[in-house]
Amino acid sequence: MRLKKKIKKLFGVALWSIFLTGVAVLLGFADYEQNDTVCRNLLIRINYGQSDKLVTEADIDSLIRLSSGKIIGKPLWGINTERIERSVARQPYVSRVHVYETFPGDVIVDITQRQPVLRIISVSNNSIYVGDQGELFPVNPDYPVRVLVASGAIPDSLFPDKSGKTGSHKPDSGGVSPVLVDLFRIALCISHDAFFKAQIDQIYVTRNGEFELIPKVGDHIILLGNSEDLEDKFQRLFVFYRKGLNQIGWNKYNIINIKYRNQVVCSKI
Repeated sequence: MRLKKKIKKLFGVALWSIFLTGVAVLLGFADYEQNDTVCRNLLIRINYGQSDKLVTEADIDSLIRLSSGKIIGKPLWGINTERIERSVARQPYVSRVHVYETFPGDVIVDITQRQPVLRIISVSNNSIYVGDQGELFPVNPDYPVRVLVASGAIPDSLFPDKSGKTGSHKPDSGGVSPVLVDLFRIALCISHDAFFKAQIDQIYVTRNGEFELIPKVGDHIILLGNSEDLEDKFQRLFVFYRKGLNQIGWNKYNIINIKYRNQVVCSKI
């Protein structure tokens, strides 16, 4: 009985030894194959989301060449994917990036582009985008984006960087102008509503710090006032559009005032 147990035990140990040796051989073979594999393709895939194009595959390819040289033809073991990720992440229009290798020899760069919800234009005609996460980033003159515009009494001093070349500041972070915070809140409210996203063309900042909305359809200006109670204000405006202007005509009034609670005050100049 004891002899049978010993034989069984020795047999089990032998099986495990064979199994572990096989695994080691396979791993060694895979490691050898990986060391011997060169990059055949650099695949740059950009998810633009709901936005127009701000950055191209050629832009990203140039960044990679600057940071890591020519990728195609290099052995995979010699390609630093983390370095590539860091260099691409510094591009102002990139929100997220993930770089990885595949066994056949492809290096894949998956990118999510930032989503601008507002373009702010200062009194000196300097511009900056505000993204849907509150990030600020520069305008790309080569690729204009169709997006809500804010203009009026917006001094350059409100910008965290007059050049606009930053993606690190956010309107909801400390030290940023309250006007930028308000503009961001209004832009989000408009961008999250399909009707007003299609209807509102511009936010205008008055000299006394209040906000006016300029629609695409209709010969009128909407007096919004401050950025408080936005949900209530836009709900009243929506009801007035449906039950008021649809009946009497969109050019009946020049001013639609929704500044005050529970009121929609209209006037003709």
